[in-house]
Amino acid sequence: MRALRDGVLALLFLGCVVPAFAQSAEAPQAAPTQPAAPQAPARPRPRRVVEVPCWKQAGLTPDMVNQRWKIEDQGKVKIAAACKDPTTSAQQKRTKIEEIHTETEQAFAKLVSSKQLEVFKSCRAEGDKKNPKLAGEKELGPCGGAIPAEGAHDAMDHEHH
Repeated sequence: MRALRDGVLALLFLGCVVPAFAQSAEAPQAAPTQPAAPQAPARPRPRRVVEVPCWKQAGLTPDMVNQRWKIEDQGKVKIAAACKDPTTSAQQKRTKIEEIHTETEQAFAKLVSSKQLEVFKSCRAEGDKKNPKLAGEKELGPCGGAIPAEGAHDAMDHEHH
């Protein structure tokens, strides 16, 4: 009987001591903390101004926007083909690309009213003013590569002999 009692006491001892030991091994003793200084009341964050997208301002429907994207995608495919055409000079490529841009704008203009187009373009121009390109940021040309500054040597016209 005594062996049974000693076994039970040993189990009770282990049951109490082992969990306490495990907790102290897992969580190191924290240094006494000083009372926190009273914090100033949190200021409410300023509300972020959510701008209405230009297409909504112009009264376009989501379907019109999707059609515009399709028109632009078709224009990009045509521009890529013009850029890859080895039989044309750099100037001919520029002319062809300008024609493609004009066709793209005309296709979009057929899709929307003149008033909607005016509001849309005005909104886009305003957005470009609010978010100008960074100084020194080069604009890439339609055929790749940076667009040279006005009057600078045009890399597309340069031929090796």
